[in-house]
Amino acid sequence: MSSIVTFLDVIRHGEPEGGEVFRGRTDHRLTDNGRRQFQQRLDRNPGNWQRVVSSPLSRCSESAELVAGQSDLPLHIDERWAEIDYGDWENVPIKEIMSAEQTHVRQLWEDPMNFCAPGGEPVGQLQSRVLEGWAHILEQHAGQHTLIVTHGGVMRVMAQHLLSLAPEAMNRLGIPYAGMLRLRVDTDHENKHWVTMIGMDGAEL
Repeated sequence: MSSIVTFLDVIRHGEPEGGEVFRGRTDHRLTDNGRRQFQQRLDRNPGNWQRVVSSPLSRCSESAELVAGQSDLPLHIDERWAEIDYGDWENVPIKEIMSAEQTHVRQLWEDPMNFCAPGGEPVGQLQSRVLEGWAHILEQHAGQHTLIVTHGGVMRVMAQHLLSLAPEAMNRLGIPYAGMLRLRVDTDHENKHWVTMIGMDGAEL
């Protein structure tokens, strides 16, 4: 029996306003450059998408709404694809945190799956909800081609699990603004999934 083949293109939002800060649930809008980056990435990696799924944060949903509207595609806004909540670190300059919270920052790099910013969301919890969102797409839209507009942290925890990477390796995945992963999922008659990364565009735009 042949497998069902599903394609998912997962793209990070373009450059947002607000500068170099810990930007999780802080809802910064895109800069003009961020809009350009996103469009350039899609121009470099066109797809025959049948639906668009997006984080509710405006730096993702703005671009998702544009793509869906231009191609008359269904759009689903899903909280499970939102960025991690950095709690007390939200909207604080990265340099400030790197200087003042060295112990926490070290754990983020060395033991990311057990990391939680003060007052924030544990990375393990982030991964759990992202994988719930992933499973939902495979269940509801098997055999289709979906574009997912989301965040760098989301893409790292997703890739760590799906590609069986060591937990600390996910912080070595360079995903620039509008960086894109193209994934193929083969599902057999027992509903077992085989995930292959068939493309990655991480060029700086």
